[in-house]
Amino acid sequence: MITMDLSIVIPLYNEESCAKRIADGIVRHLEESKIDYELVLVNNGSKDATPKIISELTESNPRIKHVNVEVNLGYGHGVHSGLKASKGDILGWIDGDEQVMSEDIIKLYNVMKAGDYDIAKGRRLVREDGLKRGIASLFYNTLVNIFFLTWIEDVNAKPKLMKREVFESISLESKDWFIDTEFLIKSVKRHYRIGDVGIIFAKRRSGKSNVKLITVSEFLYNLTNFRWKLWNKNQK
Repeated sequence: MITMDLSIVIPLYNEESCAKRIADGIVRHLEESKIDYELVLVNNGSKDATPKIISELTESNPRIKHVNVEVNLGYGHGVHSGLKASKGDILGWIDGDEQVMSEDIIKLYNVMKAGDYDIAKGRRLVREDGLKRGIASLFYNTLVNIFFLTWIEDVNAKPKLMKREVFESISLESKDWFIDTEFLIKSVKRHYRIGDVGIIFAKRRSGKSNVKLITVSEFLYNLTNFRWKLWNKNQK
């Protein structure tokens, strides 16, 4: 398999208003940094012009890959579909909503290349998404650390980058937003070295968030279910 240094996966669900802008910004920063990269854009079952925009981007830049998911089965499924199609020695993902700065991808990549960590993840030093989201995030992080007896800061923050061998050793199963938590808990249990990198989490410029009230109940269900699975595994 032909490999490259870095693969960045972006799941896009009805993001016609910002898909091109996101891709253009990331490509510009990666090329300025002279990184051997590929950008994997996942059409995650969009019903708007997102797949058409992705196709146009792939035609104009051979380093952009189009992964098409016909039916949206969840955020995690989109991420995993992109990761499976990636060729990078270092690979990872961000959200497709412009809230992650392109520069921060470079910061995490440089931390990974320094060789001290198997995984690098963002930690939001500045949040521009509102007080309610910040409080909800703090509550969720606390629950995760209580449930799994860990100390992980800002579980759901992106970017998340990892060495290829990490991805190949962790069988990610979550099809929804729980994929971030599953990834980090499994990584901690396998004693991978995880580095936190401070980032700025910007306010969304266009489109709308796909995180809804039902997402909260999904998180709580997944926490309980995943903890139960780990407990049963440890009993065997």
